[in-house]
Amino acid sequence: MNNSEKAAIINIVSFRHPHVRSLFQEGLWGFPDNRVNRRRWSSLEAGMPLLVYGDFNGVKGVFLKATLLRKVENTRPVDYWVEKPTGYPLRIYLRIDSQQDLDRVLPVKKEELTLTIPIFKQRADRWSLIVFGERVGGGVTYPLKSFLNILTEFEVRNQRVALKKPDHEKIKDMIFRMGMLQRRFSEKEVRLDRYLIDVAWRKIPTGDPYIVFEVHISGNLEEALAKLKHAHDKWNSQPLVLVTTKDQVEKAVKIIEGAFHEVSGIFKVVDWEDLKRIYEAKAEYKKLEGSLGIF
Repeated sequence: MNNSEKAAIINIVSFRHPHVRSLFQEGLWGFPDNRVNRRRWSSLEAGMPLLVYGDFNGVKGVFLKATLLRKVENTRPVDYWVEKPTGYPLRIYLRIDSQQDLDRVLPVKKEELTLTIPIFKQRADRWSLIVFGERVGGGVTYPLKSFLNILTEFEVRNQRVALKKPDHEKIKDMIFRMGMLQRRFSEKEVRLDRYLIDVAWRKIPTGDPYIVFEVHISGNLEEALAKLKHAHDKWNSQPLVLVTTKDQVEKAVKIIEGAFHEVSGIFKVVDWEDLKRIYEAKAEYKKLEGSLGIF
């Protein structure tokens, strides 16, 4: 995601509506000109992330991720909008960034959205625009953090981390996503005094991390292990997981049995390729759950 301070969810009600063709063919969508829509539409900014919500085959939820390219006020007829060709002058152009074959998408469902976005508790959906931002007001209805949580959940379900060789940032992202798949509160680069822990999982949002991970591909191995040990001292985190390359596993174990022998039992040293296999299995299981509707 980019560094935009705003984001939005577009509720198109149904992906079977004939107007939706404009979304897939031209990246075009529009809203009626009323006071609420104009205020929210005016707050939109090019480059901001979007999620598109609607009903597809009887399932209501977020099915698409997109980026706002521009907004235009225009009353020219749109051929796709057979019901009201000129009735939606507050228009946006977007780029769809996710899978467009909706049969293959694992949506964030309406019942999940209601936990943080009260408007989705309404029994009947309607065409609408919901804007999120760092500050509520001026067209912004909900805090940006609520959107980011939904976006992360959508990405975890629908985007796999592709790893062919050890890459520090991609391995961090893989561990982060594994935490999300396990319904943990997963976070990257967690501050711990003078350190940054690569990834930490919490059981509750405000709790201390109960598992911490450090990815070590090159550099100072002892420092990586010391960061994990400090997490145990400060938060009582365990296990302390070092993710590294196969050729460094034995060296890491020897350091743990020496310098950190008093807590050696809570360290786990994992080859990144083994972790990758676990991640792929979890992601595949999540996909199966989604296909059966048992998230």
